[in-house]
This record gives sequence, C-alpha cells and structure tokens, in this order.
Amino acid sequence: MNNRARRPTSMVVTIVLLPLVLGLVPAGCSAGFDLSCGETTSETKTYVDEDYGYSFQYPGDWIVQQGGTADVTAGSGSEGGVSVYDPDGAVAGDYYIDLFQVSVYELAVAVEESMMSEIKSEVESMLNDLEAQGGWTRTEDLSDASVNAIDGYRVTYTSTTDGTPTTSTFYFLFAGDLEYQLTLQAATENWDEKQPEFEAIVAGFQPGAGR
Repeated sequence: MNNRARRPTSMVVTIVLLPLVLGLVPAGCSAGFDLSCGETTSETKTYVDEDYGYSFQYPGDWIVQQGGTADVTAGSGSEGGVSVYDPDGAVAGDYYIDLFQVSVYELAVAVEESMMSEIKSEVESMLNDLEAQGGWTRTEDLSDASVNAIDGYRVTYTSTTDGTPTTSTFYFLFAGDLEYQLTLQAATENWDEKQPEFEAIVAGFQPGAGR
C-alpha cells in the first residue's frame, strides 16, 4: 500500500465537475504530507484556507492534513482541500478514517439557481452509475442541502475501507464557479458517536471569495 490519500471514484456531469471523494489519511506523520503532529487540546480550533478563503471549526484534539496528494481514477482532481481527522478514531490498514474533508473544484461555468434542478438530475444519474460498480450502498437518498447559504445536495453511503465498514455523507455545494465537496466519514461503528462533532463542523463551514 502506498503512503498516499486515495480517491477510489470520481465522476463528471455535463454541467459541472462532480467527483466523489472518499477520505483516507495516512496513520502517522509521513513524508509527502504536511501533517500537524504536535500536541493537541480539547478546544475548538479554526482552519482558514489561504488560497480560497473558506473556513471551518473543528475539535481541537483532531489533526490537520493539508496539501496531501491523491489518486483520481477519472475526471479531475480538486484545486485545494484539507482534512481533519480524529487521531483516536478508527484506523483501517494504514489509514485514519474518522474525519472531515473539504475538496474545492473550479468550475467551467458559474452555477445559477436556474441550473440546480438539472444538476440534481445529473448527480442522481451519476450516483446510480457509481452504485452499479458495486461496493457502495446508499443509506440516505440524495436530497437538497444548504450550508450557510450555499446550496447543493447531500447523500450518505456505506462502503468498506480495508475491511472496515465505513459510513460517509457527501455534500456537494455550489458557490458561483466553485464547488465545495464536504465529506463526513467514520467507521460505521463510530458513526452515531461522531454526529455531534460532524454537525458542529458543517454548521461552522464558511465559503471563501475564491482565488
């Protein structure tokens, strides 16, 4: 197993780029990643992205992974992103899997409200194609979502990460010519326990002004 975060699946719709990102953070401080591996506290911390300006709050005893590489099997990779993970959470193989992840995508067009219905239909079609490949089970239907006035959609899946049952909720949020994908992920056995932390992180997410 190589020492890189992985995105096993990505998708493209006709209007916007829509990759589906499964977050995996290498266990331990490793070459090739900017990991904050110092001492942590229980206080809430704030992450602010220097390039795109988005921000969110996260538990102070979680650790930031910023600027890691990723494998993408199709489509295009994100322009900017970050993960925060629970160092005391579940580990599958060489990876932490209890985490929150932001990926940012620059779109070819600015998304307008009038386009959202068509986007949702295409997202649904792509999710159906994903499920046909096997390994992903939808547990929550694709639904409308809004995070601090950023509109989009959310969906929840179960999958298996290196033999560990994993649950992931994906938000696809559109702000002008940017797409934010928020990934909430945990070992299924930890999923309910992590909900208060995940809900607080999402509630505190703020978009930026872009580059």
